[in-house]
Amino acid sequence: MTTRRAQGGSDGGPGAGAGGAGPGAGPLGDRELLRQTSRTFALSVELLPGPLRSPVEAAYLLARIGDTVADRGVASAATRIDQLERLRGALAAAGPLGGALEVRPDPAGAGGATPAEAQLVAGADGVLARLTRLPAEDRADVQRVVDRLLATMIGELSLFEEESNARGGLSALPDARALGAYTEGIAGCVGEFWTRLVARHSGRGRRLAPPRVHALIVEGRRYGRGLQLVNVLRDLPRDLRRGRCFLPADELRALGLAPADLLDPAAGERIAPLLARWQARARRGLVSGFAYTRRLGRAGWRVRAATLLPAALGLATLRVLERAPAAARLDPEVVLRVPRGEVRRIVARTVVLALRPRWITSPPVRGTPAARQSP
Repeated sequence: MTTRRAQGGSDGGPGAGAGGAGPGAGPLGDRELLRQTSRTFALSVELLPGPLRSPVEAAYLLARIGDTVADRGVASAATRIDQLERLRGALAAAGPLGGALEVRPDPAGAGGATPAEAQLVAGADGVLARLTRLPAEDRADVQRVVDRLLATMIGELSLFEEESNARGGLSALPDARALGAYTEGIAGCVGEFWTRLVARHSGRGRRLAPPRVHALIVEGRRYGRGLQLVNVLRDLPRDLRRGRCFLPADELRALGLAPADLLDPAAGERIAPLLARWQARARRGLVSGFAYTRRLGRAGWRVRAATLLPAALGLATLRVLERAPAAARLDPEVVLRVPRGEVRRIVARTVVLALRPRWITSPPVRGTPAARQSP
């Protein structure tokens, strides 16, 4: 349900129709482009029925374009912010950008955009054109959630730029409240978006009652925030080298640490208590994902599976992080992730749970998958 560096990442591309090459799509077809830019979220989206898949694809791709510009732009933070504002304007008008967005290509993967990401950004007008083919209510929901995501990215760029200029180095979010606002703006709002789509398109033609939708939105936002915390914890060493620390500065100071200290993997032992607290909070958010899925009621098994899978993968990722050596948590050369074989098993178990929703109270991740460490 998250969009930015998503734990779970979607299915479709900058053109029309799954699997086809649309405007600006280049050599990769829609589905393959999604898989190469979306990590495991593509698994969730491929499970969705068509009426739900189209708006989710469009929202994910637009958010991913914004994320790539924000993280891998070729120019200063001010210029990247200007490009994101142009994307917001085109989104509101459901029209073309009127000029290319710029990213730094980097086939070697040393910080720039991958070929698939560069292709996606180049096809931004094709993705925007997909909005006009969505039903009016779906289009409005996509515009609303992507605008919130882009606004959060702009706020993030502005904050870290200001902090860096003021302090002359690596900066962090000031406190837990700021981290909560960030996770809400980048993922909690996606839980609400998902809820509104499911409420509209599920239930054999009968919409869910407003009180039930409201309860689901509250749970879905909590779930989304938990997923984004997993991303924050997993991506910590790489974010640090991009000049960003999403861990609260006041909590670092309480441990006698500054954000720059985290550039040394030897600080892993000292930061362990702080990581443990945020891991516990992330886990509570993921547990909300189970309650959320159980509440979906008449939604079909495909919707339940797509909804539950990010929580199952998130729990597995937390177990990997918790079992990793302390120094590895801060080492950008060590990639901690769930092994592919375990991912396949989790997908299979999640589908079984979706087919038997009464079993959803059972944890989908049994045991602790071994952390895969790769350069």
